[in-house]
Amino acid sequence: MAPSGTDIIPLKGHIQGYTCISFSVDGKHVFTGGSDCTVRIWTVEKESEPEIANDADDAITSIATSDDYWLSSCEDSRVRRYVKDRDQFHDDVTECASLPVRCIALDSQGKRLAVASDNPVAKIINMENTLEVMLLNGHKHNVRRASWHPKSPILATCASDGTVIVWNLSKEEPVIIQTLDSLIPSVAEPSSPEFLHDCSVIWHPSGSHFYVISKTHDVICISTKTWIQTGKFTDRRISQVPTALAVSPNGLYLATACGTSIFVWSTDKREILASKTPSYRGGTITQLSFSPTDNILAWTDTLGQFFRWLDAIPKDLPGPVQTIRDSSKSSESEPFLKDDLFAESAAPDILLGGDLHHLEDDNNDVPGDEGDTVADIDDGFVIDDIGGYMDEDDTLMKGGKNRDDGELVREMVSITKAQPAFQPGSTPFLGNKRYLAYNMLGIIETTQSEKEDHNLVSVEFFDTSARRSLRFNDTHKCHLAYLGERGVLFASDTMVLYKPYGSWTSVHDWTYLVTRPGAKVVGTAAGGMTPSRSSKNYDSDGDITGFGNVVVATSQGHLIFLSGTGRPRQLIALGGEFVTMVAGDEWVMVVYRAGATTIDGSQSLHYKIYNFEDFSVRQRDELPIPKGHTLKWIGITQEGAPAIYDSSGMVYLVAKYRVPHHATWTCVLDTNLLERRAGKDESYWPVGITGNTFMCLILKGRQEHPGFPRPLVQELPLRIPFDTTNEKEEQIERELLFKEMLLERLDDEELTTEDILSQERVIDKEFVSLIQVACKDDNTPRAIELTKLLHNVQTFDIVAKIADFYHLAGFKEKVELLKRIREESEDRFEAAREKRRRWNKIDSRPQRIPDVDTDVTRSGPAPKVRSFQDFGPPPAIFRPGLSRAMPVIESTRYSSNVASAQSEPSPGSDDMWSDPLAPSALSEKRKRSNFEDVEMESQSNLSILIPPKQKSNPFARKSGLDTNKNPFARKSGDKTILKSESFFEKVEKVEAAEKVPTKLTKRKGKDKDKSDSKEGSRQQTLFGMFGANQDGDSLKNKGPGKKSSAEESQRSDVVMGDASQIEANSDLEETQLLEDVL
Repeated sequence: MAPSGTDIIPLKGHIQGYTCISFSVDGKHVFTGGSDCTVRIWTVEKESEPEIANDADDAITSIATSDDYWLSSCEDSRVRRYVKDRDQFHDDVTECASLPVRCIALDSQGKRLAVASDNPVAKIINMENTLEVMLLNGHKHNVRRASWHPKSPILATCASDGTVIVWNLSKEEPVIIQTLDSLIPSVAEPSSPEFLHDCSVIWHPSGSHFYVISKTHDVICISTKTWIQTGKFTDRRISQVPTALAVSPNGLYLATACGTSIFVWSTDKREILASKTPSYRGGTITQLSFSPTDNILAWTDTLGQFFRWLDAIPKDLPGPVQTIRDSSKSSESEPFLKDDLFAESAAPDILLGGDLHHLEDDNNDVPGDEGDTVADIDDGFVIDDIGGYMDEDDTLMKGGKNRDDGELVREMVSITKAQPAFQPGSTPFLGNKRYLAYNMLGIIETTQSEKEDHNLVSVEFFDTSARRSLRFNDTHKCHLAYLGERGVLFASDTMVLYKPYGSWTSVHDWTYLVTRPGAKVVGTAAGGMTPSRSSKNYDSDGDITGFGNVVVATSQGHLIFLSGTGRPRQLIALGGEFVTMVAGDEWVMVVYRAGATTIDGSQSLHYKIYNFEDFSVRQRDELPIPKGHTLKWIGITQEGAPAIYDSSGMVYLVAKYRVPHHATWTCVLDTNLLERRAGKDESYWPVGITGNTFMCLILKGRQEHPGFPRPLVQELPLRIPFDTTNEKEEQIERELLFKEMLLERLDDEELTTEDILSQERVIDKEFVSLIQVACKDDNTPRAIELTKLLHNVQTFDIVAKIADFYHLAGFKEKVELLKRIREESEDRFEAAREKRRRWNKIDSRPQRIPDVDTDVTRSGPAPKVRSFQDFGPPPAIFRPGLSRAMPVIESTRYSSNVASAQSEPSPGSDDMWSDPLAPSALSEKRKRSNFEDVEMESQSNLSILIPPKQKSNPFARKSGLDTNKNPFARKSGDKTILKSESFFEKVEKVEAAEKVPTKLTKRKGKDKDKSDSKEGSRQQTLFGMFGANQDGDSLKNKGPGKKSSAEESQRSDVVMGDASQIEANSDLEETQLLEDVL
């Protein structure tokens, strides 16, 4: 850091209270005002007593100077004008109807005066004619400050609600250029200490941007081209709230006051060049001012003191009033900053509108917005080309070329600073104390000892009946800790210490060392089931649920899973940069950055939920953090759901977190919409969520972390930020959300619990009241919609009575119909259980399908065939219709092994094949088949369709036969050539069978077979077939013979006779059908 110059010159000027300061235009005098109702005129070069103007009746609030006079405003509602550099009163410029005047500001030409008072309407007074007044109507709260553009008729006004409005006053009527909501701290109470801070907009001399203290108490830069934040001035050495700002006349330096200290920054690099802290007691600095002609910085504080810092800018740097050519060039290049803006045609489009897309608190810098000379690489920029002080407008708008001289200029990419890893519930050191953990179980405090060789750690619980407090000396100086359900976890850079709850002895304590080179512990978490009883009065060894689970995150992107006894279980690669994590009873939620931050301010945060049992990833998704904001807290609700809180003030829950890959982020609270926050500047530090309550600590002003002594935990009701005024509908939807979360926690065998049933009854009561309102408004569709959401069937009767009361017969019918549907449908609890089971069902492992051409019957493993490398012919396609018929042995309940043995010849006998007309089982079937072939041929000739007959397979394999022998082969030996029977002879035999059923008989000789065959070999003509007598004779002749044969066969084999009877009946039916056709 450069040398800070000479000592500060302090002067006592006013009493304790608010003070203000202003240099004269020539820089020879300094005007200070205070709560003693006086204005003191100090001479810069002389060490003489100041002149005093004591015409005011109340505290002085603001001072403005010009070439011809100077002005002062007062809480007595008057603005007074004085002779230049003298204490001589001239006249009253205006009076604000008994309202305190908070600020006055003269434009660069000294012709118009802006007056801000405890009124939402600001005034613009023509100093040449004070009766000519312009009113600025646009604010909803009192205007606190006003400041003019350095070269244009543009005014910025700041209100007590944090709103900044930029006005274009070049015309007769004011025009709002841009409204910046919630830009500065919201302070409405004048008695608040923060009300004394300077919230003015500090314009850069170029007019291309301005500086202001944001609502988060950061010094930020706002571009007038895009009206978004383009830079932020931060430094680790600054721990106090900024209270005042001032920019040097040439725009190279920015001075900030933080408490009693002064810091001088480079506006280009945004780094501190000099700083000064008085060695004596000082008050809060209320206003800063650079000398317009010298290297002097002056300010006043709440103790009434006036300070001058000579040579505030180090001598090895350009002075605050030295003109820099390139810097001025940047100012001159702004097209809308010319003096001819007073003309109507000179007002550019940018003065008439613009959107504030993102008002970001993080350092999302866009270079060139501040007349940058050299960009700091550590400040988040990648510089491709450096060309010195360059035209800002050309750099941004012309794509890297200077149109005037053709010189190459720099091209930069803004990189959002990545949020570092943090431990939930931890704070930095405030003095010698800090919180290592702060959640719904208790707190962990650490205090630095005077010897600085150890820290004193104190573990305290809110429920002292369940767990015993702990205090010990930490020689490892652990900077990470986690308060879990089963134990407390501490960690340093390379060591982890776990202390299970119970006796607090060292018997069960264990440590784990991270020995991998370059690895450090960056995060810890300890999870486990909630104990069923107190851990104070029993030995923890008796608890079979164990000591929980421990997770350690390292700087190398690894997650180390340990058991509650210190046993290493798993080492998982996170796949990103660790940020934070929190552990529940059965899982751990890890937040990480999968890649780099984006140019538009996104942190690119993701999360994964790992199951402790099998280390599976149950959920993974992005975090709903808005661009330009960071994650502030992560925790677990009383119902076990993960929750987060970001810097934008939003609270989110993870719904359906137990259903794998079905989780969704649900917004349950927007702290910016809380009624208690109206008119207050406060923030919230989350502790936990229980039911419908957000437990937090209230932080005032710029305070980011709770301090000591420990503040009280406050309760804020959760409220889903719907854009509706019906609070009851929001309440019902919120209760339904928590009811569904309770259902998701049920096991596979559980249907419901008493808590869920009672909650459903309460919700139904709310539904009934809404249905009544809908019926009263004759809004039947809304009433039907709400009726469908009822849980209990008995509630439908109440809704039906409401329909009767309002004479809505149609609605009552629909209610009764919905009731019947609900009664007849599946039980909703069982349906919900089945749905949970389906969601949690694990798919079976896929089975490998063998190759088609692989011989699976051969011994040994099949050869491996690679895809797209088998050039052999494709395998043959199996077509059953083209296969050869195989005989099959048929057995029925009428068959008999004994009968088969008696009726069939021996395998060595040729009798069976000696005569093709032998009435054996196989030959009989073949005979019928031949007959049927002829019969079907006749039917085909007559074009008559006969229904197919169901019969047994004639080629079926019979038991006892030699299946290896071809039954159709020609037999060796002498054979008698027989004449084939004619069609008519077969018809006669069928006609004869109509009266006498034929049965299968056993032939005993060739002679008998031949004689029988000859009897039926008589041929007839076709005409004789149709004669009646012939039919009768045929029946008479055939009848006795068949009957005798049937009786003999029945005596020999009854079983086979029955089977033959069935086949004969089938032939008979088909013969009758044929006769009918003929």
